[in-house]
Amino acid sequence: MTLTAAHGGDLPAAPARSARPGVVERVTLIIDAFEDAPEPLLLEDIAKITGLPRSTASRILRQLVELRWVEHGIRGFRLGPRMRHAADYENLRVAAAVPLTELQIATGAVTHLSVLDGGIVQYLDKLGGALATTVPSRVGGRLLACDTVSGRAMLSCLLPEQVDELLASCPALSAAASADLHRELTLIQQRRGIAVSPGAHRTSGVSSIAAPVVGPDGPVAAISVARKGDLVMERVAPMVAFAARRTARALFPSARESRALNRPSRLAPARDARAQRISLAAGGA
Repeated sequence: MTLTAAHGGDLPAAPARSARPGVVERVTLIIDAFEDAPEPLLLEDIAKITGLPRSTASRILRQLVELRWVEHGIRGFRLGPRMRHAADYENLRVAAAVPLTELQIATGAVTHLSVLDGGIVQYLDKLGGALATTVPSRVGGRLLACDTVSGRAMLSCLLPEQVDELLASCPALSAAASADLHRELTLIQQRRGIAVSPGAHRTSGVSSIAAPVVGPDGPVAAISVARKGDLVMERVAPMVAFAARRTARALFPSARESRALNRPSRLAPARDARAQRISLAAGGA
């Protein structure tokens, strides 16, 4: 029998199965349905493609929507941002591979590639050889953006309103802490996105420096270095910034770097708006 998606087009029939699939297989069947058929898909389409009972498909889809692996709109279901980001992240990792490796060799420090996921920083890559275990981070690890140099480097490229929206779900960020964060982001902007955390100010003793990877529409990632003890900012910061620019050029070969890094609507007005926001949040202090 030929099936039809919500917007037209043929769908493959369900494969024959002799045994009831497990949970992981059922999730995989649903995800694979979007690759083999035009999207968006209705619940009935997904049930027919996968061969799953309609109630089972509906229950799994609800969970996938909650976790952002799938989106549900008026025309049906389609792959969500987390699934789309997985493909984007692979391109990003390829673009950053050489700059990240050369930065690690040149600095002798641990290097990271990370991205923003809402108000969270997620680490995609970590290089450091024997030194890697001296820095408490891991690939796949997730931390609040405001608590990391990578997160602050990327947040500094956004307008204050965008930062507040991303961090709205962070209950630990008080009005005073928010004002301090915006003040620091203004300083980071003035350093062209370079965020610094001296090891002397941290209980771990780890120093770190980060720079944003900026595309035509804003920050897409950050590259950072970290090590126990001190990092000489005057020497290391330009190397980190250069690695970030190389990654951006590899990702967006047709985009002009100057437009991405000097866009008036992001950087210049953001300083004035952020300064005003700090004054209001701090009660004019």
